[in-house]
Amino acid sequence: TGANGCDVVPFGTEAGLFQSIGMDVVVCGPGSIAQAHKPDEYISLDQLDQCLTMLKRLCSRLSLPRP
Repeated sequence: TGANGCDVVPFGTEAGLFQSIGMDVVVCGPGSIAQAHKPDEYISLDQLDQCLTMLKRLCSRLSLPRP
C-alpha cells in the first residue's frame, strides 16, 4: 500500500518480528478496530463474509504466475 506509518494500538501482533528480519508485513482482519480488543467486542457475519472474499481474492492473486 505504500503506507509505512507507525502508530500506537491497544493490541499486539507479531508483525514487528517479521519486519525486524526484513520481511514486508501487512496487518489486516475482519471488523472494525473501534469494536475490537475491548469488552463486548464482536464481528458481524457481513464483516466475516467480506474478509473471506478478500482472502480468496488475495489467494487467487498470489497464485498467478509471475511474468
